[in-house]
Amino acid sequence: MTWHRKLPQTFYLNDGRSIATLAHARDLLLALPAPRQDDHHWVLAGGLLLQGAYRGRRDNIVDVHAEISRALKAEGLL
Repeated sequence: MTWHRKLPQTFYLNDGRSIATLAHARDLLLALPAPRQDDHHWVLAGGLLLQGAYRGRRDNIVDVHAEISRALKAEGLL
């Protein structure tokens, strides 16, 4: 698995944190309370994160970035 892969663009969250790699995104997702992890956006993002870590292709990483963006916006973190 390649959790260290960089996202196409770093996310700078409203609270000062940044998300630059698949590992950062994974850690943020896992730190959410369980009910929020079950939110539609995070379920999709989690699945794409796993695909990105396993496959590591550029198109997977772009898809991960797009879904993480949607999830972060839905959470009010961006």
